[in-house]
Amino acid sequence: MFLLLTSIIVALLVTLYLPLAAGLWLNKRLGVTWRVILYGVMGYLIVQNLKTLLVRGFSLLVEGGTIVLSEESLFIWQVFISILFAALLGVLVRWAGMRFIKENLNTLESSYGLGVGYGGAESVMLVGLPLLSTFITMLLNMNIGPQTTALEADIAAQIQALWQVPFYVPLAGSIERIAALVMHITVTVLVLQSFIRRNSAWLVAAFGLEVLVNGLIAGLAQIGLGYGWVILLSIVLMGGNLFVLYRLRAFEFDITKGSETSLANEEPEDGLK
Repeated sequence: MFLLLTSIIVALLVTLYLPLAAGLWLNKRLGVTWRVILYGVMGYLIVQNLKTLLVRGFSLLVEGGTIVLSEESLFIWQVFISILFAALLGVLVRWAGMRFIKENLNTLESSYGLGVGYGGAESVMLVGLPLLSTFITMLLNMNIGPQTTALEADIAAQIQALWQVPFYVPLAGSIERIAALVMHITVTVLVLQSFIRRNSAWLVAAFGLEVLVNGLIAGLAQIGLGYGWVILLSIVLMGGNLFVLYRLRAFEFDITKGSETSLANEEPEDGLK
């Protein structure tokens, strides 16, 4: 139980605190404003809502008989559509922000801010908050039994089963979330290249990278990939993304300029710093 508790706490720190810590570092060391990071958060929320509408619309077509699919095929198509449109819309939202927001987002530092905001929102909403809710429920029902709880039998059984989860499962999820955050930063930097190099092929590269990473994770999960392989795959993919950032010279920024220098040209009344 101790190992499981520890690993869940680590997972909560990674999924909830790491994005905030990364934002603080960007703000203090690179001068990235919180407003830019919030643009990334807003981009994620927009993409999630649009993707949900598309997946729901497709499901309604199947339910109405317009498209005939088995339950298994429907699930596969839902995953495929989700991955495909999440990547496409994610790239388009980043591009639109850099293109139309009347603020200089076409910098390496801003790209990191957008990526951390986007990936951080995904980490918090997709994993962090649900895990926190589950963890609280587990703590409130640590020693439940058929004679000691007013919960329904199936709910009590589910909670008891949660305490039997191997300790390395939350750790595997933590590593996957770190890899996903790095991936979102890499995708954003690739979108930036379309402006720097004036070549839209970089948008295709950004789209392809996200489809590849999420497709591999989702596909291998469906075939019952062991958690050890999930950890290994996440590390390999994260290493690949870090190599892409290195090749794009995305680590060549000035970490000494700080937020004060970055905000020197901002209007005094701007609220977010």
